[in-house]
Amino acid sequence: MFFRQILHPERACLSYLIGCPTLGRCAVIDPQGSPDTTVQTVAANGMRITHIFETHIHADHRSAARELQALTGAPIYLGPGTRVDYAVETLVDEQVLKVGKRRIRVLHTPGHSAEHVCLLGDDWYLLTGDALFVGDVGRVDLGDEAATPRDFERCAGQLYQSLQRLLALPDWIEIYPGHYAGSACGRDLDGKPVSTIGRERRMNRALGLSQPEFIQFQLENRPELPEDFRSIRQMNMSVNVSP
Repeated sequence: MFFRQILHPERACLSYLIGCPTLGRCAVIDPQGSPDTTVQTVAANGMRITHIFETHIHADHRSAARELQALTGAPIYLGPGTRVDYAVETLVDEQVLKVGKRRIRVLHTPGHSAEHVCLLGDDWYLLTGDALFVGDVGRVDLGDEAATPRDFERCAGQLYQSLQRLLALPDWIEIYPGHYAGSACGRDLDGKPVSTIGRERRMNRALGLSQPEFIQFQLENRPELPEDFRSIRQMNMSVNVSP
């Protein structure tokens, strides 16, 4: 197995590589930064990129998925209800994809955005995107879905239910989030970019709230919006890959 967590300190973001050196295949999750560097890293470990996953349409940083696709020809995968101007493979809840001998199971976890997914790898590690962080949870005001107060409450309720689904997983499941401390996508993110379901169940205060309390928590604990988040999100939905 090949697994790499890539830190992008400019915006406290995380990307991931999950690969099978035996069969020479690798998936990239939430790519950003230099696509050439990503391709070279994968090739240096005897693989080629065959899958490009986005856990959701990002609103805080520019995605490198389309540039990576142009270099590799690998399809881009996005969750249910995705609305973008370029070709993607739409993921289905509970769908299982194989990357060589690696198995990635799709969990549709709306709330942060309608199309958001988490990815369960080989049934023991979970890429949580912007749904669940170490010490925190995602926000629900960065997508088009939260245009009105009622929409905001609906999205917060969706995120609460998505988190309950994650909490139903065994305590020993490792979690790898999309951000760490310093990101505008959360409130009290930890600087450590890895945890477990069990630790978050015990230590993450947002996970101990009832649904009404959680919705109120989202309403009252709204961090400052990322700069130009609407234009960034629109850029990541557009067919144009130019900066």
